[in-house]
Amino acid sequence: MKRYAPLFALLAVFAVQWALPIGQIQQYQQVVDHGTAYRFRTAPVDPVDPFRGRYVTLQFTAAEITVPVGASYPSDQALYAPISVESDGFAVLQPPRRQPPAGDYLQVRVAHRVDDTRLRVALPFDRYYLNERQAPEAERLAREAMRADTANTLAPSWAVVRVLHGEAVLTELFIEGVPVAQRIAEARQPTESQQ
Repeated sequence: MKRYAPLFALLAVFAVQWALPIGQIQQYQQVVDHGTAYRFRTAPVDPVDPFRGRYVTLQFTAAEITVPVGASYPSDQALYAPISVESDGFAVLQPPRRQPPAGDYLQVRVAHRVDDTRLRVALPFDRYYLNERQAPEAERLAREAMRADTANTLAPSWAVVRVLHGEAVLTELFIEGVPVAQRIAEARQPTESQQ
């Protein structure tokens, strides 16, 4: 039996290495399948992460939260911000709490205090991954949509985020009310037909 101990130890290491990513994938899929979908207004930027490929980095207006004057929020611990939906259908965050509230919430950390009544928080999602050719195109289309939306009648870009028990998964990015992949395809059609 001692002879097989190293083999059993190696098998145990392999089992743990496979169990962790499988568990994370299952948790991600649970949020996607059963989480509540919320629309969050966005303002995209497009950096390149050489280790992860191309993606659109998103800034969310919901990351700035109105809080009571004089309320204290520690920046070194996780806080829980309840989610509410405004009359226009977009999600906003309520002042963070130290304990998870009933209902949907996001786990956040304080980035900085904007002023006496506003707090900026780091959200658990900020990237929407696309293939290498689509990310810069998505960035360009979103910027054009924001410039064209002078009446502010419709958020030019937003993300759908599914939330379940404080876990969040960004599932889709929209530009001018159209999923980003479809919007990119529509933008390419005229140039492809000219060739």
